[in-house]
Amino acid sequence: MPCLRGWYALFVPRGWLYRFARTLFDQTIRLYYGRIEVTGRDRVPAADPVILVANHPNSVADACLVGTQITERRVNFIAKDTLTRAPVLGWLARSVGVVGVARPMEYGGDKELARERNRRAVETCVPRLLAGEVMAIFGEGISTDARHLHVIRRGAVRFGYAAEQAAGFRLGVAWVPVGITYSAMQRFRSDVLIRIGAPLRLRDLHPDPAAGEAEVIERGTERLQREIGDLVVNIEKEELGGLIDRAADLLGSPDAPMESRVERQQRVARALQQVNRTEPWRVADLETALARYDRRLLDAGLTDEAVRQRHPTLALWLSIRGLLAHGTLLLLNRYGWINSLLPRWTSYLLGGLARRIEESRKADGGTRSPLVQQVAWSTYGGWLGAAIALPAQILIVFLWISAGRGRTTGAVVAAIYALTLIPSWRMYVERRDLFQRHLGRMRETLRFLRNTRGALRLQADRRRIARALRALLAEHEAAAGARGLEGRGTSGP
Repeated sequence: MPCLRGWYALFVPRGWLYRFARTLFDQTIRLYYGRIEVTGRDRVPAADPVILVANHPNSVADACLVGTQITERRVNFIAKDTLTRAPVLGWLARSVGVVGVARPMEYGGDKELARERNRRAVETCVPRLLAGEVMAIFGEGISTDARHLHVIRRGAVRFGYAAEQAAGFRLGVAWVPVGITYSAMQRFRSDVLIRIGAPLRLRDLHPDPAAGEAEVIERGTERLQREIGDLVVNIEKEELGGLIDRAADLLGSPDAPMESRVERQQRVARALQQVNRTEPWRVADLETALARYDRRLLDAGLTDEAVRQRHPTLALWLSIRGLLAHGTLLLLNRYGWINSLLPRWTSYLLGGLARRIEESRKADGGTRSPLVQQVAWSTYGGWLGAAIALPAQILIVFLWISAGRGRTTGAVVAAIYALTLIPSWRMYVERRDLFQRHLGRMRETLRFLRNTRGALRLQADRRRIARALRALLAEHEAAAGARGLEGRGTSGP
């Protein structure tokens, strides 16, 4: 065995598999999602040991985003050990730095075995943190599409505390909260926001961390719960989710940057949930007004997207100009369309299959499996199609050029072609998105112009609802500010 390890180390350079996996995931995630916004990258320390603690709303996609979009440093994940103990997938996961932890729920009554495996996981992580590496953990311990943050587990703080303990509390581990929000998780080319909070260290939790392990872990977990919660939209009651989304849309443009959209949703969610507890009739009135507005939209054959336009003639001109510009570029980019034909088809096919499986499971009252998701299956389908089509296309180009120009020229042309495959695919998808966006705007503008009188009446209704909503938000925020000042006053000396 030592001899085999030596040969393996000789032919497989250290980190090669990780770099390949990171590049693959980065390209995949940029193909699947449209805009990926990251705020607070500068809060991740450049050299110190770091533990990224993130929420976990979307299974595989979350890992791809955290591993590729937050920092240029290598990221080692802490994940459930069912992944690392799998026959082939487990070897691949361990090879790219994944550390498996045991979840007691998956060990039945054998809690001692779970504790032993978790102790080994801590022993594996400590040397990496001592070496100044970056670890990442999904603090909730589960992946769920519920629109609120679940309880953050203590393990996120415990791993770093063990490393600090081994270094005599001079290591300087930084826990960095990360909040991931999707505009539409399962929709192809939807937007993503990753917000990074301020780092947290032991000195922020306790003046003498060596003297109070339990207290430090408890305080650290509470801080992470609070700070990650501030980075995402928390909707405790699922039945309010649709109303909160609808109300947030009234107050701003759907084309605004993701960060402003998320901040708007947070404001609306905090206000409506509080008012629903104290004055539920006001929330019911808002819901009734929105339902009436939606019925009138339907009767007029209009959409909110059409009615929200203030200058329809200008919007029509801009849409036509955008269609001409991006439509021409889209025609020129048929190269990318041809290159990505089979991967896109397999991605759509498996994504649609996953959606039907999810719908049937929900109809039967079953719980969702994280792997049975449209985003995950679409990703697997794209990989499968690319693994079949791209090597075959490269080979065809090589044979075609070699037949007339020789093997050397064929190899050079095939290599250049191979390097352009993924970029041309991405360029095609991005141009198609822009074309479809301008086309949609033009359709909505034409609807407005065909029924201008009805659209203007609906604009007045929309403004009236938006004014009432802004008044409600202002009242809630003023009351929250007064409560904060009162709290600080009573807690003073």
